[in-house]
Amino acid sequence: MNVINFSGGRTSAYMCKRLIDEGGKYLITFQNTGKEMQGTLDFINECDNKWNLNIVWLEYRKPASFEVVTYETASRNGLPYKQLLEQRPASIPNMQFRYCTQELKIMTLKRYLKSIGVNDYTSFNGIRYDEPRRWQKTKDSDYDVELPLVKWKITKQDVLNFWKEQSFDLKVNEPYGNCDCCFLKGKGKLSIIAKEKPELFQWWIDIENESKHQFKKEITYQQIKDKSQNQLGLWDNDPSFECFCNID
Repeated sequence: MNVINFSGGRTSAYMCKRLIDEGGKYLITFQNTGKEMQGTLDFINECDNKWNLNIVWLEYRKPASFEVVTYETASRNGLPYKQLLEQRPASIPNMQFRYCTQELKIMTLKRYLKSIGVNDYTSFNGIRYDEPRRWQKTKDSDYDVELPLVKWKITKQDVLNFWKEQSFDLKVNEPYGNCDCCFLKGKGKLSIIAKEKPELFQWWIDIENESKHQFKKEITYQQIKDKSQNQLGLWDNDPSFECFCNID
């Protein structure tokens, strides 16, 4: 079976639309962590409705299971993520051990596919031609993955040009893509969020306080929030890293 991983970003949506228009048959899924921005969920739903994609919305459920949800019932409060953390009380995800992506995204999809009798599948992921580091990592993985955007030599500008011609667009921009305060974001991006939307930080602060662990080894989310609200331009050059899904 061919499965399109719809991440909720512009690149992923572009890939999905082009593959469907070329006449292929695909199952399209979105794995919701419960920490995506509302604008991401709105965008996925709009793509689904305008392009008749029949997207299957999935969420992780403990212990090591899944639930099929909808745009209307999808978690907005971090439930899938929180349930995963309850299954792993000894740790929380971090830069060295990103088990959130593995469980909330990849394994949730695999469990759903197994439940409908699919054990072998090819995953179509929206990694662009101008992201060589990301597609090299994919080549080294154990999964059967196709990267059509690499084959088509599609760059970020190509994707942006496509969306300029559409009647709708994603209303989420940097640094708010993926999980709202994902630890893979650099401290520069997180500091912007902390200043503009400090309420988004509370969930992550609570997780660190409850677990007695940190998402970032060198600093807590409470410290990021406090320092960001007291200093201008802090951590502007701290690097961010790619996750399973992109907004651009």
